[in-house]
Amino acid sequence: MGSRDLDVEIKSEEPFGNNGINPSHLIANSLPFSFTADDLPNIKIIRASPIPVRYRTVRDVIPRLLFPQPEQKVAPTRSYPPSISTLPFEDALVINPTAEDDKPRFDFILHIGMAAPREYFTMETCAHRDRYLGKDEAGESMERDTLWQDEYRAPEILQPGFDVEDVWRRWRADLEGVDVRPSSDAGRYLCDFIYYTSLVEYWRKDPKGMAPVMFLHVPGGTKDFDIEMGRKVALGLIGAMVSSTGQGKGQGNSG
Repeated sequence: MGSRDLDVEIKSEEPFGNNGINPSHLIANSLPFSFTADDLPNIKIIRASPIPVRYRTVRDVIPRLLFPQPEQKVAPTRSYPPSISTLPFEDALVINPTAEDDKPRFDFILHIGMAAPREYFTMETCAHRDRYLGKDEAGESMERDTLWQDEYRAPEILQPGFDVEDVWRRWRADLEGVDVRPSSDAGRYLCDFIYYTSLVEYWRKDPKGMAPVMFLHVPGGTKDFDIEMGRKVALGLIGAMVSSTGQGKGQGNSG
């Protein structure tokens, strides 16, 4: 039996602070609508609008993007051709109205965010629950928020379900000469918060389950060369995520 197509949702972010352009969105928008390689099944890429840099918006939107909600069992408000580059939030939330409540909408999630001081690319290996002291674009912090700690009783640190060392080795091997690194510090700001928000939703469904989520931090460059390099790096990371889980061609995990 051949490998089925896999859906990968790409989540980028809006500009914030003094950054008038967020390269994460430019890189996300540069990705093809689908791609494959010798050892990979066909991978379909789905992009929602960039996420606002606001804690409360993230906490409201991300869970509904990851898993269907009862009120979302309706058709999108308008139809979109397969080549559409981004889906508005309100329609991304209902793009798969037949999905089961407990089943994720997508096979893999790749968040892309900007880490402007860095001049290299990083795959973040964990996300943090607490100490979001920096104010977002709405002027709010999460300094006194205890939802995850008190109500969810979620772990202080969450990790994706991948073997991150294996993903890292595969990613690096595919990008010879490119400075790509693993990182355990996603920054304790919106990137880290977004990452934890996704991971904790999978954890709530099944604390011992597989959370197919990764976060890619990119440098702050917005020139054509920077975006093309970011595109190459993102596609390489997606390929490494898929192949690491044994869902490459001939690896036995078919739909």
